[in-house]
Amino acid sequence: MDRLALDGGPPAVTVPPPPSWPQLSPAARARVERLLDAGELSDYDHGPVLAEFERTVAGYHGLPYALASSSGTDALLCAYFAVGVGPGDEVLVPSYSFHATVAPLFLLSAVPVLCDVDPLTGNVDLADAESRITERTRAVAVTHLWGHPVELTALGRLAGRHGLKVVEDGSHAHGARYRGRPVGTFGDAGVFSLGARKMVSGGMGGVLVTADEEVFRAPQRLGHTHERAGRALPAADVAVGLGGNHRIGLPAAAICIEQYRDLDERIAVKTSVLEGLSKRLSGIPGLRPPYTAPHVTRGGWYGYKARYVPEELDGLPLDDFVTALRAEGLDVGRPSNRPLHLQAMFTGHRLEPPYYRPGRPRPLYRQGELPGAEQYYRSSLSFPAPLLHHPCDDLLDAYQDGIHKVVRNVGRIIRAAR
Repeated sequence: MDRLALDGGPPAVTVPPPPSWPQLSPAARARVERLLDAGELSDYDHGPVLAEFERTVAGYHGLPYALASSSGTDALLCAYFAVGVGPGDEVLVPSYSFHATVAPLFLLSAVPVLCDVDPLTGNVDLADAESRITERTRAVAVTHLWGHPVELTALGRLAGRHGLKVVEDGSHAHGARYRGRPVGTFGDAGVFSLGARKMVSGGMGGVLVTADEEVFRAPQRLGHTHERAGRALPAADVAVGLGGNHRIGLPAAAICIEQYRDLDERIAVKTSVLEGLSKRLSGIPGLRPPYTAPHVTRGGWYGYKARYVPEELDGLPLDDFVTALRAEGLDVGRPSNRPLHLQAMFTGHRLEPPYYRPGRPRPLYRQGELPGAEQYYRSSLSFPAPLLHHPCDDLLDAYQDGIHKVVRNVGRIIRAAR
């Protein structure tokens, strides 16, 4: 579709480039400069910076233990290993999640069993998950999608009925709360990414939190070289653990110490901005703001996904709606992730050993098999949440005006698309 000057006017919005992220506070910059001056960029033991970072994260969550790692994906690997997932074990995972939620299971030769999701929130459908439990199911992993907590009370009951371990992936949900309690504290292990544009970001890193000392100790044996792994494996001949190196760099840890200190304040600002966007979307035909359950508090806000209702816009396909919005200067689009069960690794693509050797076929999936995940993806419109860390009423007003302009001209857009 060519660029449309709808209503005879120019595009509605000039979107500024994304700000750099992470945005370092003076305290964080000072910490990094001290490390650079001292030439202290790595720690093979458990020195003061690493110890302070883990103490800070554990304290924020009200838990006794936190273990830093090199990425959120790596922290998931540590968590799965720590709760006892091994070759042939099945782990329930929502189909609507980033592939990193399941990728570590392949490294452990375990079997991801994909579950459907609630088409309203995108979070795991626990009834569907329970229907997929077998005698081989070892654990359930959940993603608090876009910062909205999973129904954790019901999840705990499900896990208790079937003797399952629980891993919470809170990488979208730093600071989110379920009935007043931080996510990541309900399961056997909680995991958070510290990379990319997460609300807490040192550029690259991850962290595992837990109340279980063995869940804290086990990943150190997996590969927190050298001295720390040696203490976790007192009988080992070498202090390199089980061969991996999962350690975070000190500059990232130092930055994240400061980002945890004002996390709640930053979340409050971003929540105010995105609630302002939701108010502007409310009542516009064809769009629904993201749903937030009354007993949860979103955190992290890694994404903002409105729900598209084409029936209210004469059946205009979402892709055409997106094209028209972008022609008006709005930085919107489809979500970057398709449901996992529609991706090649779960529809028949062969995974070569030694990375995946469970001794039996893994489940494969077909389109239509997990309809909630497909409906959620099909109806999601993605807004530029990483741009919206600071008050920007003028920008939000321009988005509202641009969307109204497109909605008023739906008939013309449909005719132009034919």
